[in-house]
Amino acid sequence: MRLKLISIRNWQKIKKIDIHFRELMLFLGQSIEGTNNIISAISFAFNKAKIEKTDIPPKVDYSQIKLILLENSKVYKLKIVIKPNLEKTFYLKTGDIWKEISFEEYLEFIEKIPFIHIHGKIEEDFKEVGNFFYKLLIKNPEKSQKIENDLKNLYKEIKLGHKNGEIYRYLFFEFIKQITLESLDKETTLLGNAIILFEEPELYLNPQKQRELYNYFIKLSNRGVNIYLKTFSSCFVGLKQYKSICIIKNLKNKISFWQTNKDIFQDDDIKAFNMNYWINPDRAELFFAKKVILVEGQTDKIVIAFLGKLLNIFKYDYSIIECGSKSTIPQFITLLNNFRIPYVAVYDKDNHSWRTEEEIENSNKKNKQIQSLVDGDLGISLAFDNDIEEEIYNEKKDRTSYKNKPFNALKYISEENYKMSNSLEEKIRKIYE
Repeated sequence: MRLKLISIRNWQKIKKIDIHFRELMLFLGQSIEGTNNIISAISFAFNKAKIEKTDIPPKVDYSQIKLILLENSKVYKLKIVIKPNLEKTFYLKTGDIWKEISFEEYLEFIEKIPFIHIHGKIEEDFKEVGNFFYKLLIKNPEKSQKIENDLKNLYKEIKLGHKNGEIYRYLFFEFIKQITLESLDKETTLLGNAIILFEEPELYLNPQKQRELYNYFIKLSNRGVNIYLKTFSSCFVGLKQYKSICIIKNLKNKISFWQTNKDIFQDDDIKAFNMNYWINPDRAELFFAKKVILVEGQTDKIVIAFLGKLLNIFKYDYSIIECGSKSTIPQFITLLNNFRIPYVAVYDKDNHSWRTEEEIENSNKKNKQIQSLVDGDLGISLAFDNDIEEEIYNEKKDRTSYKNKPFNALKYISEENYKMSNSLEEKIRKIYE
């Protein structure tokens, strides 16, 4: 049985949110932005969390969580209505009519779904986690001897009752790794269509292990396992998986939510965007940024950050994203528009005197494309004349002078006697507004 949609009404700081689910879900936001509001609602719906008085907002008549689940071609709809006094009523719909069911009937239905909530402090509930996977797999005839031995060792560690989160995370990592490796030549996995709600999978893992674990999660989700991650690490976010991303923000004490289920790239844009993922996977940090600064290349990224610090206006929660070229800036603008993330698109006009008419015409077309895509409610575009090198040197550059650009540019602006032009300072301040 797969979760297709959860509809949340009047829960904590959530007034109204509908979330469409895929096998892989990435819930992103700052630590105080409201991701816990959504995680707690999911966990409660699957009977893995108790309801608290504070879960019900003041001055509401009721709270409601509705699930839409799919098993083969059959659709199930489950609804939980909670009154301010925490009285709960359960409803199930398999056809055209909602039917009120008892708490026992709700339990019978929901416990058929293999669901586990792994909290950030895994040492506190590792026994439950271990038992879940042990019971799910130990009777599976397809398991290997290696998996069986790993399960027994896992179970032994649980019984010892250690409270070392680092050990438990390592055991879980190795377990997921083995499950994935044994699934590579199969269409499904030993976990079937289990639902794993995992908070902060990055804890106790270095960046390399984080990226490796994320790769295993992708492979498992491609084979039917439902993996829902709440993470603060860009290592667990891939640009290619943009349909799995859910951005959560707390705006004026109200939770707002963005995801996209449509194809926002077409034809050659898909290939170019996927290449960006491989060339620089760190670009995924844009989903965590308060504001994104899009630039063409490495020189722009280095110089803008350095000058921002020089002017004492640099902001660590602003991410400078190197897009690779002017041609790919529009793809990132489209992505940011869909997720409603504020940005400034910085590009070079590239109208140098040494360029041919054809080159200038081509450059101007790209400039206009960038300008036309900018959503005025979210971002602005800002152009250098003709590029950032001419801005920092405050002189025209010829075609042959562009060698070792990032190093030479940084060396030049690092000199004690370097004086920034008024026009460049104005642009840097505009970028960091």
